[in-house]
Amino acid sequence: MRVWRYLTIILVTVGIAFQTAKVFAVTQFRNEFLKRYVKQDSNDPKDKAFAELVEKAGCNVCHLGDDKEKRNPYGQALDKLLDRKTDARDKEKIQKALEAVEKEKLDPKDPKSVTFGERIKKGELPYPVPAELMEN
Repeated sequence: MRVWRYLTIILVTVGIAFQTAKVFAVTQFRNEFLKRYVKQDSNDPKDKAFAELVEKAGCNVCHLGDDKEKRNPYGQALDKLLDRKTDARDKEKIQKALEAVEKEKLDPKDPKSVTFGERIKKGELPYPVPAELMEN
């Protein structure tokens, strides 16, 4: 019986460790996004509104819903440039990826499409998030 108890504890610990590593990588990418685009201390109403919008969108800035393997087009563009396992601590690489993705179009098939960066400069999320996915 003791063996099963210890084995269960070990398996649970290992499982939690893997989940924590995954969350940490996403947190680093989010922190760099916030550092680059969200002006926390600004008194400008536009900056405050954007900060609130990003906060409400949560993970949906890059993802679609609760499944963290599903990414919206902005998240897909970043995923092509970043690996969550190897790049999580490379702040410079994350910033370069954010800068590169700013120039990509929301709809690459439409030559008149706005870029992700243009949307962000207008105070919009890089990719529209459906209202039902916004956190309250």
